[in-house]
Amino acid sequence: MVSAEALGDAIDREVKEGLAYMFWGRLVALGTLALGAVLAVPLDRSGLYVAAIVAFGLLNALSFGLARSSRFATVATWSFVVIDAAILTYIFVTPSPFAVEGWTSQLNLRLPNFLYLGVFLVSMALTYSPALVVWSGAVTIVVWTIAYCWVATRPDSIAYGRDLLDGGLSDAEIIALVLDPRSVSLINLSYQTMFLVLVTIILAIAVWRSRRLVRKQVAAEAQRSALSRYFSPNIVRELSSGTSGFGEPSLQTAAILFADMVGFTRISEGLAPEDLVKLLKEYHARLATVAFAHGGTVDKYIGDEIMVHFGTPRPRKDDAARALACARDMLEQVRQWNEQRLASGEYPIEVGIGVHYGEVIVGNIGDERRLEYTVLGDTVNVASRLERLTRKIGTSLAISEDLLIAARAQSATNLAPTIEELQADQMHFVRGRRRPIVVWYLPRAHKQERRGVASRRQHSVPSQSKQVDRILPVTGTTTFDISKRLPPP
Repeated sequence: MVSAEALGDAIDREVKEGLAYMFWGRLVALGTLALGAVLAVPLDRSGLYVAAIVAFGLLNALSFGLARSSRFATVATWSFVVIDAAILTYIFVTPSPFAVEGWTSQLNLRLPNFLYLGVFLVSMALTYSPALVVWSGAVTIVVWTIAYCWVATRPDSIAYGRDLLDGGLSDAEIIALVLDPRSVSLINLSYQTMFLVLVTIILAIAVWRSRRLVRKQVAAEAQRSALSRYFSPNIVRELSSGTSGFGEPSLQTAAILFADMVGFTRISEGLAPEDLVKLLKEYHARLATVAFAHGGTVDKYIGDEIMVHFGTPRPRKDDAARALACARDMLEQVRQWNEQRLASGEYPIEVGIGVHYGEVIVGNIGDERRLEYTVLGDTVNVASRLERLTRKIGTSLAISEDLLIAARAQSATNLAPTIEELQADQMHFVRGRRRPIVVWYLPRAHKQERRGVASRRQHSVPSQSKQVDRILPVTGTTTFDISKRLPPP
């Protein structure tokens, strides 16, 4: 999980990146102003104005360079805010060198130049620092107020405020006073100050809220990342959706898949603990990746066994088809992995997969102190027994006819080659279950195992008595016709 210190460092880096955005944005704005001045006014009259713009750009470059330094970053950033505000205010108050003859500083106060101070404040929001926004707003208000009052208190200025209408002047005299080039309105100063205050507050709140939102999103993502280490992605999405959990256990239809490494006991005996853990991690990671790709929920790892269910936490129309496709792709993943292991001189890995489809109890199981989201019921037991049956049949995949019928109905095209390869085995009884089940398996995988791993079969397959203890075939021979049992595609 991301620590508060690491998150703070990341935000500090964003603040520095914001200074870069602000610097380049100002350069573009200054270049546009300089180009506009040259095109609008002859260079002999606009040269001083362009020089001031260039000087301001160089000053910003110096400020940006010092701000990038870890030693002078804070001092330079905050100090140059004062310098920038002072220079901008001086430019806005002082008459332009290419202004008409007789233009005064008092007239400058009536121009919309003041709005550029608002742009200056808005640009500070790019720093992503609420404190810097507040500092810039306070400095701008103070500097502009000082400059405005300096112009208003000049000997040639005529300042007026809210008492203008109470001074006993006629309407004509009031209009003449307002239009006088030497007059300065203190009412405008109060409006402008209020404008800067509001802009500063709004920007500071916006930047603060954006930082707060980033912290929340990072914390939520860190939480999801932590949950994903223990839960499947679909469970994480459900837990992160704001609901209070999954509610009471309920009965629904789902497909259950068990995959187990064949001969794991023998393998573990010959491996060092760290090598065994490494093998299990890679084995689990490969099968879990396939399960997640098909929208499955990895329920648990039981040693070398992985349990996956499809249709949780919310049922879907193709749960059985996705379970069969997942089993097929797990076998392909193991085959590719074995090619890599054989190429590096390591022994291949065998896997047995059992899949069943039916009703299960889904929900939180346990007490208030320790809850586990899982599935229970006869369907789970049958899927586990099918996985054990793969050793007896001599195949890597054994599924129930219930799953095959449902998968055939749900996906007639994507799984057609896999379904055509399946063959029916005998009808089997599952220990603790009265009704027998019809088992289908992949004979091609069986043949490949006979050719490639016959020498290892004596070590990896449990004894016949242990197999019978779990699943017993019915006495006699049963013939199955797939065209009669399965619905047409």
